[in-house]
Amino acid sequence: SSGIRRRRRPQVIEYSSAARISNVDDDNEHSSKAGSTGEASASTSNEQPKPVPERRGILLIAAACFFLWCLSAPKILHKAGVIEKDPYEQFLAETVLPSLDRIRADYSNTEFVAERTNRPGYKLKNLGARVKYPIVMVPGFVTSGLELWGGENCARKHFRQRFWGSMSMAKTFFADRECWRRHLTLDPYTGGDPPSIRLRAAQGFEAADYFMATYWVWSKLIENLADIGYDGSTMTMMSYDWRLGYSVLETRDGYFTNLRFTIEAYVKSRGEKVVIMSHSMGGTVMVYFLNWVENDAGKDWVEKHIHSFVNIAGTLLGVPKAVPALLSGELKDTAALLSQLGELLERYFGKRLRKNLWNTWGSLFGMLPKGGDAIWGVGADLCGEDEALVNGLECAPRHIDKRHGGEALAPMVMWNESLSSECPLWSQDTSNKGADGADHSVPENERESINQPPSSATWSAAETMDYILNYGGGYGPTLSSSKSFSFDNKMKGRKGQEHYHNPIATALPDAPSMKIYCMYGTGIATERAYFYKSSCEEAGTSDSISQCDESPSDPPFSIDTSARHESANITYGVKFSDGDGSVPLLSLGYMCETWKKGGKHNPSKVKVVTREHRHVEEFILNDPGRAGPYSAEHVDILGHMDLMEDVLKIVTDFEADALENQIVSDLERIVRDIDSHPLGGAAGAAKRSF
Repeated sequence: SSGIRRRRRPQVIEYSSAARISNVDDDNEHSSKAGSTGEASASTSNEQPKPVPERRGILLIAAACFFLWCLSAPKILHKAGVIEKDPYEQFLAETVLPSLDRIRADYSNTEFVAERTNRPGYKLKNLGARVKYPIVMVPGFVTSGLELWGGENCARKHFRQRFWGSMSMAKTFFADRECWRRHLTLDPYTGGDPPSIRLRAAQGFEAADYFMATYWVWSKLIENLADIGYDGSTMTMMSYDWRLGYSVLETRDGYFTNLRFTIEAYVKSRGEKVVIMSHSMGGTVMVYFLNWVENDAGKDWVEKHIHSFVNIAGTLLGVPKAVPALLSGELKDTAALLSQLGELLERYFGKRLRKNLWNTWGSLFGMLPKGGDAIWGVGADLCGEDEALVNGLECAPRHIDKRHGGEALAPMVMWNESLSSECPLWSQDTSNKGADGADHSVPENERESINQPPSSATWSAAETMDYILNYGGGYGPTLSSSKSFSFDNKMKGRKGQEHYHNPIATALPDAPSMKIYCMYGTGIATERAYFYKSSCEEAGTSDSISQCDESPSDPPFSIDTSARHESANITYGVKFSDGDGSVPLLSLGYMCETWKKGGKHNPSKVKVVTREHRHVEEFILNDPGRAGPYSAEHVDILGHMDLMEDVLKIVTDFEADALENQIVSDLERIVRDIDSHPLGGAAGAAKRSF
């Protein structure tokens, strides 16, 4: 497909019907596919994106070894008293930080002068676009800053400085990794602050305009809005602590109350309704808010106060990449890298530390896939038209699939062997107290069920969600996040706050004049499912510094990076589908198409417009490291020229009525296949628990 980066052909591993792995000789693999080349090339309209490659080889391993040696040796010498000054502190303070400041200043000035006349904001202003609707921006996961307002002795020198989202973050991590990790970790049983530690969201546009140094996030969009005349009196950035579960955002920080009053103040002072603009996880936060504010302020509040909800690259139905993060502390990128570097990186910041950290972040549980098997299990986004999954792995014509006993559910997790019953998956101390002082131990009669995962070699989406909530990353079902989110998709009955994040289980507000715009990118290989292996013999063997006494213990399983099957879009143990590189197309677009139909998910018939953008990569000299002005990558989309023009037309009401559906992917066919499946898609999911 256009704009999809090609990868060098990896060694192929094929899977049997039981999802077991067997090595295949490269020569045999080439010869077996030689005769099918014509068929493969003929199927172009439904070709799936290919994963993005990582260059591998001996040089990478050698460079990584040298890099990790350079990291550890000076630190050890300093602690031993051989050298007086901490070399990291000195190098970062005297060399790295000043250089980055100069680079950022030079880069920002050059970009502003060189691109001003080409920016959509500049052009639309000359055509007559002017400020109309006030804007509230809601950033996404990890892209906004967190500041230290209270901490342990090791961190007090960073008071009111960025602990996340700046170069000082990197400085703190390398200077004292354990101090940094403890301050980023939330209390697992309350979901809030650990004792004596307070991190809070940075405020203002600077909270999310740049992530680190020159890595822009919202800055290009803010500049274009400023071209038209917007400023701090007509738009604001409502940043938040993206680690927190959504209910804790309100109980700890009063976030949704502040968001409500900010919107009301704009309506009163400007005399216009507000445009809410969200990115990534901010879309899920907004779904939660729309449900929350109806319950808190009345059913007519949204109709009176919100003109449009502009949902950019929203995680409406979650992201599969949250699954390995919570199961085993892994992401696709770290798993692929570890296959090359072995234990070197693992010992520096091992998956036990990562898993235990990430499982305290309630936000990750809120981004788990929603809709269950009725949406994720159909596999329509994994195959083309008139195709179905064979044994949950490869696509074949439907008449061939019928000979195998019917269509199989698309798995979320596949195992190369059953988990050993002799390898305990979970253990908890007899007494576990959170910051609230309460005992959160799991009763003895409930512990055995936690150690019994699904026995099949394939886990469906429903089975995966059920196990993650019960397993709780090793903390058990008493983990705050396990209790804060429900994945019960039934719409019937009154819904509590644990359901507010799920658009399958809830309806849009009664706001017939509101508009929803779903804007996102396509054409980039995106994580969709995972291949796992048992690693019982490795559990508990990580010896990284200060990791030995870390609880809970190592996960007894990990991503099987040897799983590779090019024709099935499987690389490094990850199966890919279309998306924006972070969020799959199914999550980006399915709910928007469902809302367009009205029905019980959109009873007031809110108008919904979908604007897709095909990924086009281009190198720009003054913006190195990014994929160009028409990149549809998950973060780059905020600087996509066409998307910015669409946004500016909406907020200024300048030719906004001309914005109609623009779908460049296979989304409409995918939605038809899901909704016509016996499981019933969104309508079917709303009738069952998973």
